Amino acid sequence: MEVAHFALREASCQTGYLASDRAPSVTHRIALHTDGGRNNRVIRVLQAHPGVEVGLLDAGKPPGSVAGWDVLATEAVTGASRPLVEEACALGLPVVVAADLPPRFAAGQDSTIVGGAGSGAGLAAALAMSMLPRSAEPVKARVAWTVAGRPLRAGRAVTFPEPVGSLWAGWGESPLPWPDVACCPAPTDSVWKAVRVDLEFRDAEGDGSLVNGVADEGTFLDAVCFGAAILAAARGAYPRGSGGPGDPGGVFVSLAQDAGMQVARFIAA
Repeated sequence: MEVAHFALREASCQTGYLASDRAPSVTHRIALHTDGGRNNRVIRVLQAHPGVEVGLLDAGKPPGSVAGWDVLATEAVTGASRPLVEEACALGLPVVVAADLPPRFAAGQDSTIVGGAGSGAGLAAALAMSMLPRSAEPVKARVAWTVAGRPLRAGRAVTFPEPVGSLWAGWGESPLPWPDVACCPAPTDSVWKAVRVDLEFRDAEGDGSLVNGVADEGTFLDAVCFGAAILAAARGAYPRGSGGPGDPGGVFVSLAQDAGMQVARFIAA
């Protein structure tokens, strides 16, 4: 396993130890298991936080071990990564997965697994959770996100922040444990990705509504979301069990914004 200690400076794609007089004290040790396609972007998100140590597990080689690390982050739960995921669960380490978790996949009673940590439905749900005022109850919500594919010619109209703009969306499963949630995945062949959340809520002061959205270059947004979920897991933001990247305290969204994700509050025409 290659290991890197990162300080607050630009790092090259090579990994290695900083000199002992420059290395920060390590507070979070993260085992990163990816195919290399997004390594550099994710590492740049992680390196902005002093005290982070990253171990790179080559997805093209037999898996090693995550013993001694604090978090396992992997692209997907597949044949190559499953032994690492199972070992992490047995050790009580949180696991962060960029892709959605496989159907019927369940974490052990004492395990923490975060699925859908890349941009998409997971980001839309996390944004909705962070928008809800602390003392409020959700009344109605619509969460929409872009997916790769040929744009639809009909469906449910969604206006995302520019430059994505208006798209037709289909119907999807709710990533939120709330009643009355409309889910709208919108296919697009653009390199840009976006989410939009329309939220109606009720609190002691009465009814309220918010509309928030995110739009950014797809690979950048994927890396920001994945890195933010990894850091949130390292900070203990997620409860036991399986879930998405959103957390009750809004740590994930806050970290993603620190990494460059822009959240716009807007009113569609």
